[in-house]
Amino acid sequence: SALHHQTSSTSVTSSSPDLDPHQTFFDAASSKSSLTPPTPLPDSNHYLITPLPNNCTPLCVFVNSKSGGNQGKLLISQLRRVLNPIQVWDLARGPPDKVLMTFSRIPKSRILVCGGDGTVSWILSSLETLHLTRSPPIAILPLGTGNDLARVHGWGGGYVGESLLEILKDVRDSYTTMLDRWDLTIETDSGLKKVKTFNNYFGIGADAQAALDFHRLRENKPELFFSRMTNKVWYAVLGAEDIFKNSCIDIPRRMTLICDGVEVAIPDDCQGLVFLNIDSYAGGINLWSGGQYPEQIEEEEESWRARNSSVESLHNFGRRKRLESMDDVDAPDPHFIPDSQLLESILQRRAADSSCQDGMLDIVSIKGCLHLGQINVGLSQAEKIAQAEKIEIWVDRKFPCQLDGEPWGQGKCKFTVSKKKDQGIMLHKADSKAGGVASEMINVLDWAEERGIIKKSQHDAMTKEFSRRIEARGIKSVSSKDNLVQLGVKSMGKIGA
Repeated sequence: SALHHQTSSTSVTSSSPDLDPHQTFFDAASSKSSLTPPTPLPDSNHYLITPLPNNCTPLCVFVNSKSGGNQGKLLISQLRRVLNPIQVWDLARGPPDKVLMTFSRIPKSRILVCGGDGTVSWILSSLETLHLTRSPPIAILPLGTGNDLARVHGWGGGYVGESLLEILKDVRDSYTTMLDRWDLTIETDSGLKKVKTFNNYFGIGADAQAALDFHRLRENKPELFFSRMTNKVWYAVLGAEDIFKNSCIDIPRRMTLICDGVEVAIPDDCQGLVFLNIDSYAGGINLWSGGQYPEQIEEEEESWRARNSSVESLHNFGRRKRLESMDDVDAPDPHFIPDSQLLESILQRRAADSSCQDGMLDIVSIKGCLHLGQINVGLSQAEKIAQAEKIEIWVDRKFPCQLDGEPWGQGKCKFTVSKKKDQGIMLHKADSKAGGVASEMINVLDWAEERGIIKKSQHDAMTKEFSRRIEARGIKSVSSKDNLVQLGVKSMGKIGA
């Protein structure tokens, strides 16, 4: 371990042969040669950081002992047997900020988060507040209920007792990938603004109603929620109740959706909108890649275009209003973009693949909780609406909402979704069959930066491009059944193409 905890920093004994064994750092030196500090001083958090061999991978583990029933508590004791106990931090003891501040100073350091998606989001937000030059990348040992972020990065749908030594080896051999993060700004009629951050998805409507009911029941009767499977059963039961209530059937009439300045009509049968950063929802449902859009169903194409034919883009509407205030109203507008072209770009985006690092959100429509259940078992598909970089939503009544599984009821307001400046840095589990090509490529970039062959900015740019290309080559999220990354050797062989 590169970390050593110094319980008392008032007096540090020297081990140098040139010094008296009882001499402290605060005594006068006996000779010039004795001025070399024999021991590093502890930092403000009382940790000592010592040099490590180049082939070491420093690791800090954060465990949410409240996740996964008793799994978190059990993992803490097991991890402290195979690692230096100072490397394992129980988040029940306090926030991660001080540990992150010290640990992030160690070169080539990595983080393992043992918990659900909410725990990962906590660590990402804490790293953001530290304003580091380069944040340590994050691997996940999934202990939560949905674990969607862990799925798309190859770590599986849940920990089922695998060897911790093998998991630690996987963390060592994993490769860096990027994760877009998003801000949701909520503005009410009174002018109040509130900003929330999400990594996975934002939902309005029937799906959020089930999550809200689940949340309320768990708060009132926590003894009913004692395992991952039990949680899923309760979620299904509460979702079934809303099938009869149809509490969000009026979404198309009470909501306006703007995607990159273009108003997009909401399907008449929509009871929920989901804005996806990752293509894994509610425990592994692939809403975007498994979805459909009207061009795939001939009889629906005309209906979709008819719904959008009367829409005017905000881009052109704003320019028209500015021109009306000028004298030369009849002058040609060189910046005018025909609405048909803007709508066509929306249509083309629906055929694109999902990506968690392309700066776009995938927007899908569901027809209610029953429809979501049918999608989950492969009997139906979500309807693709659009992909967009910036999204605005106006709602004129109270609707249930959820952000990465955290639900609440939101009254009349305007939602604005925009991408955060900095991406999160994650670790994707590598495929052993591919010979570790992906992780070795990242190691080469680190080696080149250390020796001054490339600059930090070049390292970061190539890491992002490598991450984008390897995702585009067909790396898919892991199935919760086998907890292994389904990568192909063929795809890995094309990385350098």
